[in-house]
Amino acid sequence: MPVSDDRTCHTSVPPEGRPLRCAVVGLGFGRCHAEELARMDGVDLVAVADLHPESQGLDLDAFSARLGVRGYRDGLRMIADEELDAVVVAVPPRGRERLVRAAGDAGLAFFLEKPFATDDEHAEALTRLCAEYPSSPVMLDFCLRHLPAVARLRELLDGPLGRPLVVNADLMLPRDDSPAWVWDPADGNGIVNENTCHMFDTLGFLLGEPLSVHAEGGAYRTRSLEDGIAVAIRYDGGSAAVLTGGNLGVEALRTPVTLSVHTERGQARLTGRDHMFHSLTWATAEHTEPVHEDWDLPSRGRISAAALRHFVQSVGAGVPPVPGVREGVRAVRLAMAVRESLATGTPVPVTSAGPRC
Repeated sequence: MPVSDDRTCHTSVPPEGRPLRCAVVGLGFGRCHAEELARMDGVDLVAVADLHPESQGLDLDAFSARLGVRGYRDGLRMIADEELDAVVVAVPPRGRERLVRAAGDAGLAFFLEKPFATDDEHAEALTRLCAEYPSSPVMLDFCLRHLPAVARLRELLDGPLGRPLVVNADLMLPRDDSPAWVWDPADGNGIVNENTCHMFDTLGFLLGEPLSVHAEGGAYRTRSLEDGIAVAIRYDGGSAAVLTGGNLGVEALRTPVTLSVHTERGQARLTGRDHMFHSLTWATAEHTEPVHEDWDLPSRGRISAAALRHFVQSVGAGVPPVPGVREGVRAVRLAMAVRESLATGTPVPVTSAGPRC
């Protein structure tokens, strides 16, 4: 469902000088978000919530006391009782509709953990729901695009390197690294939808709109949903990417990540670990030696630090944060197109996710 473009997006802004009052629902990976917000300037983390904290191995009272916030076992109650500006929704996709509606009714901005939705139908339903709240900006936690190395590559593509032509990317998790809901077809709907989506978004950030995918691979170890894929993606404007993803990696290597791009006037290579790019090597045809640029990486639990900072700063300034609903829908459509291509053995077109808001 199309939603309005940037010019008609509006966000509510807290009074000047007051920190953004935030809360977090879902304390699996969401506890990392809570800890990050608790230490961030310009933020007042006031509450956290989890329906079954014990299943996350979490003592809710001890965790909330350590952060100096109130702890709830009901996220809806927390949203109703607390005076908030924004909420992080870090629950699996099938549990978030009521939370999104409650946050929208309260006029809150919300930061959604990926994936945006379970499948195409669910993505359309969530898009319609979010569109009911044009004053409540939505940001997806596709955090790789906010890493300095990726942002720098985007600058180079707009500058000396020129238009990207052919890209090769790899993001492979270790086996058995994900909770059970990730493999539930009615929830996370597999590792490609739940995790390879990070690279879908990064490629979209660098290359633009995907037009079609042709996938090979399959369910090598799970015997159910695909756990290893090699995908050729064609983008609007002619760029092409080959992506490998899934969870066929090993713990000892702990998720190396790479992305190489050949451009009109040169080439570049991003490398990193723990999902995160930290090194960029690039050169144009005129260079006699490559340029090496490196950045310090945060700990694995702080992978979303830059994305959360962008969210807080954008909402505080009344500017829609990115990526938003459109990019969330795009990643889900790519994951579902990969599955269809695996089943049919043919290329599958990817329909547009609509204008950005």
